[in-house]
Parts: sequence; structure tokens; C-alpha cells
Amino acid sequence: MAYRAYRSDRRFRRRRWLLIVVSLVAVIAVIALLVSRQTEQRGAVEFFAAADESSDLHARASAELESALSSIGVVDRQDLTRRLAKVAETAAAADLVLDVDVPAQIGESYGTMTTASSSWKSGTADVDSTIGAIMDGTLVEGAQEQLQASLDQLRIGDAAHTLFLGSLSSVPEEIDVAPLLTVEYINPDAQDPLLYDAQTLVLRIQISYDLSPHHDVGVTAMTEPKPVGESGGIPVVPLTETMDIVAIVSNEGNEDETSVAVTLDMFNIDTGDAVTSAQEVRNLVAGASTTVTFANIDITPGGLYQAKVAVTIESDIDPDNNGWEMIFFWRAES
Repeated sequence: MAYRAYRSDRRFRRRRWLLIVVSLVAVIAVIALLVSRQTEQRGAVEFFAAADESSDLHARASAELESALSSIGVVDRQDLTRRLAKVAETAAAADLVLDVDVPAQIGESYGTMTTASSSWKSGTADVDSTIGAIMDGTLVEGAQEQLQASLDQLRIGDAAHTLFLGSLSSVPEEIDVAPLLTVEYINPDAQDPLLYDAQTLVLRIQISYDLSPHHDVGVTAMTEPKPVGESGGIPVVPLTETMDIVAIVSNEGNEDETSVAVTLDMFNIDTGDAVTSAQEVRNLVAGASTTVTFANIDITPGGLYQAKVAVTIESDIDPDNNGWEMIFFWRAES
């Protein structure tokens, strides 16, 4: 009897350990399920926070686009170029915000929001490049069709965002979704009903003088030292150890100039001797000026001189401001 009781006790211990193991497995499974749900919920919350931030940025970009298109024919080329570039940069930043991990349970919301953002990003970049090409005159034939395709990309984004907002009603209740902005790059309530009409936009750009490219540089200069008086109506420059010509080169156009050639010709009117010097100004942006100094010019005191400074670029629309000249005496004694 003792032997059989011993065997029964062993069976009891085995059942007990089996029950413990099963219970542990069940607890682990419950914990894993809870962790999985918490992870999914956390991922969903992160996505909707990103969608909120992205929508806010896109709303700003869409307002900037409306303002930029409204300004065509009013602002200059550089201002419009900067505005359109800012729109494209903001839309690209908004799209980058959505680079987060997303659980499958909100796949519809994720898909429609990312489609909207991607379409807006592509559309704003295309609008920027297309309008730039129209202003440059490099896109003439097919300009309306290309701009229309760019605007249609924005309309696709608008439609996808509407679907995204509609998908929020199917988001599980345990996921808290804050109210999100309605974003429309093609504003149906714009004051100008033709603001987003491709044909009208192309015509407005093409007839605007300020939006076509204008290359124009100008120059003025002075001797260093400066004249201290006149002799027979001719400026007299006092004697110093060196003679310099200081030129101010200005970009009067609406295009940045990558290279401006600056030359100085100094003629000795008494002897016919000439000295020529050349320098280059690089990357002179529209509206900017810079100083170029021709230092320690190889001329002799006591002579009558004619100094000429000229600036040169390709396609300069106003050659009348490309040169400066001055006749002066360089005094032989102080």
C-alpha cells in the first residue's frame, strides 16, 4: 500500500507542474497580447500625431501657394521664385514627417494620408519648376499642359486627404485622434475663380515684364585718392605712393550672375601709353553690389590720364550702364 501511495503522489506532482506550466504559458500569452496591443496603439498615436503635424505644414504651404499665384504680375521674378521654392520646401518637409512605423489596424488612414502628402510634394515641386521654366522662356509649347498636370497632382492630394479624414471614423475608439485640419492646395473658395486655371496662369506669366529674365549689370568708379580740385575743368588727384581705381559693380537685373568680367583701361593722354587690368566678379545675385579694386596701377605722376572701367556679361539688356570713365591729372608733387 505504501508503494502505491507513493506512485499516486508522483502523479499528483506531475499534474501540478503541468498546471503551473500551462498557467505560465497563458500568462505569457496574455502579457504578449497586451504588449502587442499597447505597441499598436502607441504606433497609431504616433502616426496621428505625425499626420497632425504634416497637415499643419501642408496647410501653411497651400496658403503660401495661393499667395504666390495671386502675386503673379505684381511681384518681381526673384520674389516669386523664392515664394514658390518655399512652398515646395515646406511640402517636402511635411511629407518627411510621415516617416513613422504604422500598425495594420490603421492601414487605410495611413495609405490615404501618405498618398495625399506624396501628391502634394510632387505637385508643388512640379509647379515650382514649371513656372520657373515658363518665366525663363525655355517652356513655351506645351506649357499649359505641363502646368495643368502639376496642378492635377495637387488636386489628387486634396482628394486623398478628404478620404483620409473620412477614414478617421473607422479608427478604434481606444485610439485618441485629435481633430485634424482640412487641407486643400486648390482652394475652391479662392477670391479669383481662375487662380488655379493653367491657361490663365501661363498668360499672366508670359505677359509680365518683371517675370521674364533680365540680365543687366552696371558700374561706377572713383580714383583713390579722390580728386582735391580742378585745373581747367579737369579733376586733379593728389600725389600719393600708389594710385588705385575702386569700382562698384551692381547687378541691376533680376537674374543672378555667375560671372561678371571687369576691365580697367588706363591711357596716358600725353604719351599714348596704356595699362589694362582685368578681374572677375563671381556669383553676384540680383540687386546686389560689390567693390572691385584695381590697386597700385602702374602709371607715372605728372600725367594726364583717361581711366575706363567696363563690365561685361552675356545678354545684357542695357549696355548704357556698362562703363565708367574719367579724365584726370595725377599731380607730380604734393
